[in-house]
Amino acid sequence: MVLPTPAALPSFAEIRQKTQDVLGYRPCLWQIRVCEAIIKHDRDVIAIAATGSGKTLTFWVPLLFKKDGIQVVITPLNVLGKQSVQSLAKMGIQGITVTAENATKETFIVSQFDLEIDTSNFVAEE
Repeated sequence: MVLPTPAALPSFAEIRQKTQDVLGYRPCLWQIRVCEAIIKHDRDVIAIAATGSGKTLTFWVPLLFKKDGIQVVITPLNVLGKQSVQSLAKMGIQGITVTAENATKETFIVSQFDLEIDTSNFVAEE
């Protein structure tokens, strides 16, 4: 994956505006900072925040700015992954929740998805 140049990185204002326009949410400063780190592609990002504080938005927003590749999110519950995939589909972003039932070679080879959500149990088994 080609890393974006600093000039190609969106500004905080651009991240906030596009998030509001496409997703209908106004991200907080901490969410924008997490998104910026993800968009830069220069390191893995772990975000820790309270339940209900908006962590999900921090991994949705980078999908608005990526040009290629796939984003992988690990969640502790299948239901959270399925909810995210359903919500993003309404916004035109294709995702898949990978579980033991659909974790086949075909799922990964034919990957036409922008987002892959794995459960922590599935990842631990692999």
